[in-house]
Amino acid sequence: MTTVSHEGETRLLEVGKTIFDYADELAVEVPTSCQRTGECHECVVEIKTGMEALVDPTDSERFLRDNYRLACQASIALDNVDIEFAPLRRRPRILEPEPGKTDTGDMSPMVTCQNDEIYYGDLVIDRFRNKYFGLAVDLGTTTVVLELVDLATGISAAVASFENPQRFGGSDIMNRISYDTENGAHGELQKAVVTAINEGIRDMCREVGIRPPHIYEI
Repeated sequence: MTTVSHEGETRLLEVGKTIFDYADELAVEVPTSCQRTGECHECVVEIKTGMEALVDPTDSERFLRDNYRLACQASIALDNVDIEFAPLRRRPRILEPEPGKTDTGDMSPMVTCQNDEIYYGDLVIDRFRNKYFGLAVDLGTTTVVLELVDLATGISAAVASFENPQRFGGSDIMNRISYDTENGAHGELQKAVVTAINEGIRDMCREVGIRPPHIYEI
């Protein structure tokens, strides 16, 4: 009996179903913004085992190599091989700031609030809407860390980290630079990490009870 699995959770393998179908069944979060047509290139997954059981890559997947596929395009062709997959935006850990702790050092933000108006330097950019935040982004080769900071107090409001989804382009910077200039893949790595960061921002905003427009400085 062959299966499709993710982190130990399994489902019976069925020819014709896609990896995205199994992600839905296993409640695995896989990003997409094109209604699963293969146009957005956001649903990249790593096929850890069983690549040979999938149909050949489609034209939408020409920017991918090795054991990476688009979840919406990778459908099952053979029913005699176990498949294991993982999304690229995995969360190895969620960092929890100490409530009320100010650990941002000596802040000198460009964004300030004066007389119920938000300033960027000397320029008025918005009216004050109860709160205003800054975002610190540490884009590492393996991990992306985000920290949401209340610019009025300097207090860290939320911190999160997740695996850098650019790893389908290689394990180090030089490989990724080479990858992004070959095989029509220009811009795919940037798109992958921007999508993941935006999703992380939305998650932290829900956690803190604000909306992305409350973030004025990165």
